[in-house]
Amino acid sequence: MKRLAILAAAGLFVAGCTNDPSLNAATGALAGAAIGSQFGQAEGRVGATLAGAAIGTAIGASQPTQRNCLYRNTRTGEVFEAPCQ
Repeated sequence: MKRLAILAAAGLFVAGCTNDPSLNAATGALAGAAIGSQFGQAEGRVGATLAGAAIGTAIGASQPTQRNCLYRNTRTGEVFEAPCQ
C-alpha cells in the first residue's frame, strides 16, 4: 500500500510538468498503468493496468498547459497575475 501511495504521488507530480499536452498524456498513461498494475490478480491485473493507463491519460491530457505566475510591481506594490516567463 505504501508503494501505491508513492506511485500515485509521483504520477500526479510528473503528469503536469510540461506545456505539451501529448507529453502530459503519455506521462499520465505510464503513471496510471503503474498504479493500475498494483490491483487485481492474474488476468484481472491486465484490465486494471489498462484502466489505470486510460485514466492516467485523461488526467495528464487535461492538465493546463499555460501556467500563470504572480508578479509584484516594485514601484506600486501591486500584485498581478500573468503567464510565466
